[in-house]
Amino acid sequence: MKGRDDNIVQSVDRAGDILETLAKNKNGCGVTEISNILGLHKSTVHRILATLLRKGYVEKDLESGNYKLGIKILLLGASILDRMDLRNIARPYIQDLSNKTKEIVHIAILDEGKAVYIDKVESPNRSIRMYSQVGKRAPLHCTAVGKVLLAGLRDEEVEKILNREGMPRFTSTTITDIQKMKNELSKIRKQGYGLDETEHEEEIRCVAVPIFDRNGKVVASISISVPIIYLTGDRMRELTAEILETAKEISYQLGYTDK
Repeated sequence: MKGRDDNIVQSVDRAGDILETLAKNKNGCGVTEISNILGLHKSTVHRILATLLRKGYVEKDLESGNYKLGIKILLLGASILDRMDLRNIARPYIQDLSNKTKEIVHIAILDEGKAVYIDKVESPNRSIRMYSQVGKRAPLHCTAVGKVLLAGLRDEEVEKILNREGMPRFTSTTITDIQKMKNELSKIRKQGYGLDETEHEEEIRCVAVPIFDRNGKVVASISISVPIIYLTGDRMRELTAEILETAKEISYQLGYTDK
């Protein structure tokens, strides 16, 4: 009688391991490095990489000789994102929010201790370049979307994540102390929104709000990002009111009712 592993194709399994390894190393990896990490023979790694390169799933840096994930991976990711109910439901609402505010809007989910951007609406009125990209991971402790996602967790879970992921400083305003972060999250829970006061990127402020599912669980967060040179106190209050209303509408579509 065959075991469950008899159905696994070894070369495909190894190709998956290689892709996952490259995903964890933004600067790419060489054949020897991948071989050492995965415990595979270099000739095996080279053959699999050559196949993935031909298919467009990896690319090779001519200067360093390192391999990185290729553009074709984005097509696979986009296909998955398009099937996500949350993204499909939220899309028209965040598009409308961006149209109203003339600002950049993001939606993010929590995954393995990071905030993952699952959608983004650019503003034609803003020429700023931001860190965020659809599919990209961002730290939780210094982004508005991240702090709102953390606020949806119990303090024990928050501590576990922050101890594991760390709280590196990105700017002079980044919160790097767990107790201060717990105080910040308590404030977010009470007021219903979170702020990024140039904590991740210099010159950028963000306001974010949670999205709830039908069970009242925080499943995502949406944010508006604005260059500080355009942001007055009145403008921030206006944006906060707009994003709170948008989040309420999306949550309602997901079955949430604020009792």
